[in-house]
Amino acid sequence: MVYPAAVGAGRPALFLGLLADQPELIAEVGALRWRASGGDGTPGPWIEATARDAGREGLPLTLVAMDLDGQAIGAVTLGPTDESVADVCPGLRPWVVRMVVRPGERRCGVGRLMVSAAEDLAREHGHDRIWVSADGEDAGFYRECGWREDPSYDGPAAVLAKPVA
Repeated sequence: MVYPAAVGAGRPALFLGLLADQPELIAEVGALRWRASGGDGTPGPWIEATARDAGREGLPLTLVAMDLDGQAIGAVTLGPTDESVADVCPGLRPWVVRMVVRPGERRCGVGRLMVSAAEDLAREHGHDRIWVSADGEDAGFYRECGWREDPSYDGPAAVLAKPVA
């Protein structure tokens, strides 16, 4: 399923769909995530993890934003957990994880569009709330998207939630 996204001021023309429907982009998205993480080692483990994230029916589900040439602009995964906080936030699901936007497309609304679509996807799968662990500038981005900190968590990164029901 591919959705054409509205083109706004400064936003590149793009399509948004499940990565499972675009398997030829798995390696590209994995390499994009690897570069965003600092590019240590090789992209192989990132590509393998991205392939595991490319579900269709249940979690994890990955959305990919594509430009008009079919190249990946960004991706976000709706997963069953966030490993960085799983031990202190048991039972909370789903989580927004591994969000990435190609450097040249940042600050154009691509991330907001993908987060909004992930919220819709969570709702469609019967969830009434969605979670993310973020710090610094990333936490600020989610706050601007309407997410609020969970006061029951006190850790190095913020845990934010948003009702989606």
